[in-house]
Amino acid sequence: MACPSLRAARKEFWEFKDPASWSNQEKQALLWQSPWAREGFARMEEKKQPTVGYGRNGKQGVELPDTRPGVPPGGVQSVPIGEPIPPVPKAGGEPIQFRVLARWETAQPVRQAGGPEVPELTGQFYVIRLRGLPLMPTPKTKEGEPPPPDPNEGMLQAIRTGSRLERAGKVPIACAHLFLGSETPSPGVLLFFARGADPITIEDKVVILECRFSVFHLSIRFPLKDMMYKGVLAL
Repeated sequence: MACPSLRAARKEFWEFKDPASWSNQEKQALLWQSPWAREGFARMEEKKQPTVGYGRNGKQGVELPDTRPGVPPGGVQSVPIGEPIPPVPKAGGEPIQFRVLARWETAQPVRQAGGPEVPELTGQFYVIRLRGLPLMPTPKTKEGEPPPPDPNEGMLQAIRTGSRLERAGKVPIACAHLFLGSETPSPGVLLFFARGADPITIEDKVVILECRFSVFHLSIRFPLKDMMYKGVLAL
């Protein structure tokens, strides 16, 4: 890994190359490993107990399985006939965690690198896409049957209400809207944060995406000095 001094001295390709001349490899690097696309771990918070995959009403739960096998809290819970059986949780070891990528879809370099389209009205919002969340697939239905309830509805609501952008000394920017992406097989989640009357500026130095849902906590830091594009903060 390059030391900070060497990294600071190195000039990134988007600083001197025209977007039309970016190679496919360079575009992919910007979309997946750049100041606008950073990874973090959603980790299980201590002193919080997750629930099993199905509740007493026979429906799939929002919370993820516990790390301990055996009888879940509250007694044995059965799986409805025809429903898939939840995977067996891993026993012992470290708490559950999973890698999540957060990317600023409204940043100009991301758009120029071929980032997926985002819904309209993005001029009023910062849009961050999360990839890697443990979303459940939509149950299949037979022709003529009504669509089943979205198994991710509860988790998506928790992500929306538990997500915000934090700046030192300022009121956090809460997530105003959430949309499920159209990618397959694992769709991303689009978080919308209003730019508002006090938008993010380079003077804020660092913006932290904080996201809490179920028993998990995700925190990803974005140093703003690294997110400059053509002399302008690109968010």
